[in-house]
Amino acid sequence: MKKTTLATLVGAAAFAAAGAANATIVVGGENGYEFSVDGNINQFFVQSDADVAGGGSNDNSRVRNGLLPTFFGFNVKAPEINGLTVGARVSISPSTNGGSYFNEGQNGSAMEQREAFATVDGAFGQVMLGKGLGLYGSHNILLDQTLYGVGAVVAGNSDNGQTTLGRIGYGYDYADWRSQMRWTSVDMAGFKVALAVMDADEVGTLAGGSAEKDPRYEADLSYATNFDGGMFKAWLSGMTQKIDGAGGDIKSNAWTLGANLGLGGFDFVAAYYDNKGVGDLGGLAFGSATDANGKERDGDGYYVQAGYTFAGVTAVKASYGESTLDLT
Repeated sequence: MKKTTLATLVGAAAFAAAGAANATIVVGGENGYEFSVDGNINQFFVQSDADVAGGGSNDNSRVRNGLLPTFFGFNVKAPEINGLTVGARVSISPSTNGGSYFNEGQNGSAMEQREAFATVDGAFGQVMLGKGLGLYGSHNILLDQTLYGVGAVVAGNSDNGQTTLGRIGYGYDYADWRSQMRWTSVDMAGFKVALAVMDADEVGTLAGGSAEKDPRYEADLSYATNFDGGMFKAWLSGMTQKIDGAGGDIKSNAWTLGANLGLGGFDFVAAYYDNKGVGDLGGLAFGSATDANGKERDGDGYYVQAGYTFAGVTAVKASYGESTLDLT
């Protein structure tokens, strides 16, 4: 199966870009503790037109969230004690989507919970415990310009999904929000290393479903530097896991390599990934990780992106990506 998409975006979704950079409210106390709130609300009109296997088409119009859900994050930071700084973050993601059929209006909006973690920073780097964005695939999605837009829709139908896909499964695997224990090193002349033990993916239900035979392991090596008039960033990330499924073990392995170059107002991104036993839609459809005989399916893909930001405010960008998953 091969999927391609071409997307362009002028500017950013309402509040989304500003929310990440400017819309954090910080409240500090005399005892050195800090409490802050951040978030974004985005809304799009989305028209989708998809061909249906066997003939016909599926046309749909929605007013809904894009790739980013609406979210509100709450952060606490403690004062430094004996060289250690403790923090915590919890966010909620209420949807603006109206739902479908009899769940329109006030009953149609679901609530997601993506982040709930604590951090400890010190001379050793940072330890993170809780639920947050995974390491493998995180650079790819955070640099994807469709993060502030819509991109692809689930199964070609804008009525599907709590959020849209952006470029998930159309150029990279999804990092997803995972329960984890993570260590990140201090900055070493631009280099950083991160290692994590995470909850593995699951397939099926309790009756004849899957067991997490081993945890999921993820690692990330990154390098970042600034120079006169620009910046450069590169990364190499990977993951491995083993699932005890109803039809036998499913072994998943994947890696991704990418780079981001900023030069003046220009910005360029290129990334490639290769996986085995991950499945369709960047791993969201993990049930498709194997074929009918239980053999892990191979996949790979890439995306490239280029753009220019006018006066440091308005960005015009274009991206192209492709994901391929072998049938058997």
